Amino acid sequence: MGQPDATARRLPPGEPQSHSSALPRVPALDRSVLGSCPVTGVAELDVLVEEIADLRPLPPIAAQVLQIAEGDTFSAHELAQAISSDPALTARVLRVANSAYYGFPRRITTIRDAVVLLGFRQVRSTLLATSAIRSMPSYDDIDGAAFWRYSITVGLLAQLLARHEGVPQDEAFTAGVLHNVGRLALVQARPEAFRRATELATGRGISLHEAERYVFGFTDAEVGGALARHWRFPEGLAEAIADHALAPSEFDDQRSLAALVARARAFAAAHGITDGVERPLPPPAPTPPSISAFAATMVAMSPADLPEPAECGSAQRLAIAVEPALDQLLAEQGGFEHVLDRAAAFVEHTAASP
Repeated sequence: MGQPDATARRLPPGEPQSHSSALPRVPALDRSVLGSCPVTGVAELDVLVEEIADLRPLPPIAAQVLQIAEGDTFSAHELAQAISSDPALTARVLRVANSAYYGFPRRITTIRDAVVLLGFRQVRSTLLATSAIRSMPSYDDIDGAAFWRYSITVGLLAQLLARHEGVPQDEAFTAGVLHNVGRLALVQARPEAFRRATELATGRGISLHEAERYVFGFTDAEVGGALARHWRFPEGLAEAIADHALAPSEFDDQRSLAALVARARAFAAAHGITDGVERPLPPPAPTPPSISAFAATMVAMSPADLPEPAECGSAQRLAIAVEPALDQLLAEQGGFEHVLDRAAAFVEHTAASP
């Protein structure tokens, strides 16, 4: 049996908490609350990743598509050929392409049509998302539909942020969709221990990532990042998965994939949208006029300089004010509810047989 992470820090009750991916500053904990659940350490992470990769290997077509990029080496034609070689995958991609997710007026009947009409990047990101959903189904402690609706929502929000920042939107969407795969992996490989972590987070009022650090010695974000590197994901995508638990203000580059995902997660959480495992935040309080006046400059400010609105106990609640451009983009898309509807449509048409 592995040993607890010797570097884990314990602080007196009431000391401020950290929500970064570094070792958490959490209150002293009586480990008896963990019962008979094995407590592991960082040393087991590599073993766990190998075990998960064997249980749920990345579909070969997804691995192939990850290597397909625009340029002289690969083409849209090759992408269409790769997808068409798998009849079930072809059916799923076409079903999503013809769903309310895209709302395209003309019926798309072939993968070639999808690539031409929707674009190489859109089809590529759709394929990766559908492959992830199909290869990582739900488990006893997770509502699969809710989990993936959340993941697609984060992907769509990250995509909108990427549009505003002038960076590739398909990469942001893919990173948003896949950022939480480590959580599903833990549920599959260590269901009892993960259940203990969720109970601990609820009972002690700490974040799930902090509870995972106690129980496992590492977080699901770190598991996901290690899996992504094992599957040879592009480094930017692997970093976004590994660092998604960081607060948006902790990123030097707000245009990086990891920052876009963190910002999208914070925005979703501020609206009470979670993966069904984390506790949702209460509805946001009305934004005081004083915050709206300097909202556009908030991201560049130090976290210590951010004002604390009345009855707002979480920095994530400020996400609405921090992302005024996202509010505008959402308005152009038909509002946040429209994004949620699109995410539900994507999952519904992906999860259906075949």
